[in-house]
Amino acid sequence: MDRFNRWQNISPALLRTLEDLRAEFQQALGPTAIPAGNWSPAVDVFETESEWVFLIELAGLKQEDIRIHLDGDELTLAGERPYLEPEGAKAHRIERTYGSFQRTFRLPPNTNHERIKANLKEGILSLRLPKVEAARSRAIQISQED
Repeated sequence: MDRFNRWQNISPALLRTLEDLRAEFQQALGPTAIPAGNWSPAVDVFETESEWVFLIELAGLKQEDIRIHLDGDELTLAGERPYLEPEGAKAHRIERTYGSFQRTFRLPPNTNHERIKANLKEGILSLRLPKVEAARSRAIQISQED
């Protein structure tokens, strides 16, 4: 039985009771019950003829919250999203993830490590990793020795 079918068999009254319990726990424990810890930002990776493009979702982070490190053929992206609560506010629902994150990617061998560019715009970090220009093919002339 898959996950969807299991929930389908639960009575609406039981689901309401579970939701009430969840709400009571959240009210009793408050926002401090939200685990701050490791999370993993969503990443899309694309390949074009001339480069690799990484698009990383980092909503709410500033440039100074993000670190990018290259070690050999491993590119590591790390940082932290701090928990922010408006002064005098009481949290009723916390769905965003907070805390530190780290992602490491092994770069393809055809990546030009010297020309990697990073840009943060509207919560999306764009990494552009140019490919090394492939050696051009050419005909080799055979000389005749005397």
